[in-house]
Amino acid sequence: MTSPPTSRRQLGGQLVKFAAVGVASTVLNVVLFFGFNLAMGEQIANILALIICTAVNTAANRRFTFGVKTREGATKVQLQSLVLLVITWACTAGALWLLTRHDPHSSHAMQSVVQLGGNVIATVIRFVLLRKWFAPAMSIDEAAADALPTELSRVHTGGVTDPAVDSVDEAVRQTSARHQAE
Repeated sequence: MTSPPTSRRQLGGQLVKFAAVGVASTVLNVVLFFGFNLAMGEQIANILALIICTAVNTAANRRFTFGVKTREGATKVQLQSLVLLVITWACTAGALWLLTRHDPHSSHAMQSVVQLGGNVIATVIRFVLLRKWFAPAMSIDEAAADALPTELSRVHTGGVTDPAVDSVDEAVRQTSARHQAE
């Protein structure tokens, strides 16, 4: 018997989509940063690349990762993305500043790698915030059911069944069925 869709599965799908958007955005960011950095200082190049990529990334995650298809709330989300911009800027600018302190004559390629590292740190924070902003609020019952072990827990126990896990699985199925019926 298959278990009903849960927010755990939804989280997995969101992570995969978020990663795809993130890879594309990161490539765009590194290319923009490298190009801008050829004509200006690394901090100016960094902020310009981040402004462009934050707007593109937020719009893509809103639609593709979290499935928001309407324009309603798009302006609010872009304003919220300014928080993401500041967080990302702090991570990348800080990383570039540390590199400059360590090696004032670092190459553009090394600066791009360090800027990418700051972006990776900011990406984790971005996912948590975007998921919070876009995910529909779960009811208390859904959150409790999601926190309980499910049939997937048997995979980690070598298929050994446990009466307690079986009863929890049944409770989760019943709760999900009630919510689907409503």
